[in-house]
Amino acid sequence: MSQLRAWGSAWERGVPDQRGVILAGPAGCGKTSAALALAGEMGWEVVELNASDARSGPVIEGVALRAGLFEGFATDGAAPRTKLILLDEADNLYERPEQSASKEKDFSDRGGRKAVILTLRETRQPVILTVNDLYALTKGSGGAFRRLAQTIKFQRLSAATIREVLNEVAAVEGIEIEPAVVQRLAKNASGDLRGALNDLQSLAEGGLTVDDEQVDALGVRDRKAEMFDTLRAIFEGDDYDGPRKAVFDLHEPPGEIATWVSDNLPLMYRQPNDLERAYRRVAHADVLLARTRRQQNFGLWGYASELLSSGVALSRRHPPSGARLQFPSWIRKMGASRGTRAARDSLAAKIGAAAHMSKRRAKLEQLAVVAASCRGDAKKAARIAGKLELTEAELAQLLSTNTKDRTVKAVMEASQEFRQEREVITLKTLPSAQRAARAAEDEDEETEPAKPDVAADKGQRSLFDF
Repeated sequence: MSQLRAWGSAWERGVPDQRGVILAGPAGCGKTSAALALAGEMGWEVVELNASDARSGPVIEGVALRAGLFEGFATDGAAPRTKLILLDEADNLYERPEQSASKEKDFSDRGGRKAVILTLRETRQPVILTVNDLYALTKGSGGAFRRLAQTIKFQRLSAATIREVLNEVAAVEGIEIEPAVVQRLAKNASGDLRGALNDLQSLAEGGLTVDDEQVDALGVRDRKAEMFDTLRAIFEGDDYDGPRKAVFDLHEPPGEIATWVSDNLPLMYRQPNDLERAYRRVAHADVLLARTRRQQNFGLWGYASELLSSGVALSRRHPPSGARLQFPSWIRKMGASRGTRAARDSLAAKIGAAAHMSKRRAKLEQLAVVAASCRGDAKKAARIAGKLELTEAELAQLLSTNTKDRTVKAVMEASQEFRQEREVITLKTLPSAQRAARAAEDEDEETEPAKPDVAADKGQRSLFDF
């Protein structure tokens, strides 16, 4: 906020060189709130255009530019009043074409970016733009924004900060909530304070008590959009600091970033020379990450991050293709096969316990053998499923099919008789006279001297002699 206050104070001395400010950062980190707070401190009137408003060129010129060229007045009309022109989510100016050729005014976003640049050049009132994706605003013809406006970057809020705010709001609103539940809400928000407050409000709608069961229904917020923003900063960046800062702000391990970068590189870099240079950087980063895992030297993470961000960005000599970024195929396949892999691991663990070996060894050596035995013999499959207490998912994995297969249903029904079999040890009770005689015999055996070993007399040696 110190940079924003310094820019606001400069307006008290006249019109500064940079008449606008770009507040850039992820959603829910307080960009719009900071702009409104500055207006409140400075006593400025706010003229706002957000994403729900029509923001075509004519609309922005008619509202923002006109507001920037003329001074306002206080409520008593005695003195001029500064107006803050706030354009929220300025990176979402889609520049859509006109819908018709009629003479009616176009209220789409067509021409909006050009009108905002014109406003920043000619305004005599402060202008603040808030963006989630700085690179979407400044790429291409948007490079003028960097010259005309100061950029202030907002960081994603920590879980501790969000937890403090949630506790304060809950105390003011009289909401009963356990500290552990507050911690879960703060963690699930992934740095989005606005989202955390919305979650708290939605949970408290039915009553002023929030518990764990209600939080379970919310789940965890998707952070995929953050990764896409970082990838655009890497693939579309043309300097050293921008991609590096974007990766640093993401707070994700370099191994995950490497997966996203390597999967999307062929989509964004179409020139063979660019691809070759970029993949060399990725390969070098992969070597460093392997050494990190092997040597536990996490100081190498910094070098890997540099290669994956600035190294890949500066490998490009031609403009990026502008293709749509994709979710990594490896992560998608691993997510789709999570249930299958879990069933295979639990099946290997049960086979390993029965064969007195580790799960890993059972998976490598015994799983295929048992599966081959079961596929050709339904009775044997039922017996093995019953003895090992297999579930439907584990049995389907063993038979290389799915749980909806009729064979799995039939084998599961046939295995019930083997599941009910248990080894029972019965202790027979002897009569009292027999117990007394058995005890006397035991005492005689303890006091009786050892008999000479006949085998030893014959020169033979027993197994115990060895």
